[in-house]
Amino acid sequence: PDFKQRAPTDLTIAGGPGRWLLGFTSLVDNIGLGPSTFVGVRPPGQKRMIGTQLVRLANGKVRTYWNVAQFRYTNSPPHHHWHLMRFDSFTLRTLAGQTLVRDRKSGFCLADHWGTAPGKWPGRRPHFLGNCQQYHPDARRVVMGTTPGYTDRYPAFFHGQNVDVTNVPAGIYDLTHRVNASMQLHELRYDNDAASVRIRLTWQKGYPSVRVLRSCPATANC
Repeated sequence: PDFKQRAPTDLTIAGGPGRWLLGFTSLVDNIGLGPSTFVGVRPPGQKRMIGTQLVRLANGKVRTYWNVAQFRYTNSPPHHHWHLMRFDSFTLRTLAGQTLVRDRKSGFCLADHWGTAPGKWPGRRPHFLGNCQQYHPDARRVVMGTTPGYTDRYPAFFHGQNVDVTNVPAGIYDLTHRVNASMQLHELRYDNDAASVRIRLTWQKGYPSVRVLRSCPATANC
């Protein structure tokens, strides 16, 4: 697989006095030659599952990478299922590169719900349409992934698709989205794992607003 991070979209402010959140949509395409397949297995007595990645090779064989991720069961209405942790991460940074706030995203249930990856994908069809063991906190095993040509898309404010800007002063910042930040997941390349937008945050009478100055689909800094 090859995870391609797209720049944040649909930026919006929500909240109220005391807590303001900057929400956004995140999109990660699989533009690789094969699927991203992850299998989680929960050891006896443990709350989390240990994640294994399966990579299909050109000769038809499968290579196994052990212990590359963790899965956690999350109760977050209306979704109650197992999540791959830290698949995508979001940070708000100064133009000098200082991180001001990070996301508190609960995790990701990877699936083939959005066939929107750019380019031509002859014969594209979904393979991962499971619900990540929804309503089964006692599950011992879970399988999830993304087929080439499909996109993992999460809308603004959906299960942590935001950063807290309550204490962020007015100014110009970079909002960066990065897939596979730990680089523990195996893929064809890693130089397309980050994208960003440059924003202007302003405050008027205690209320924040945001304006996108430009989008940078291929760099962590805009």
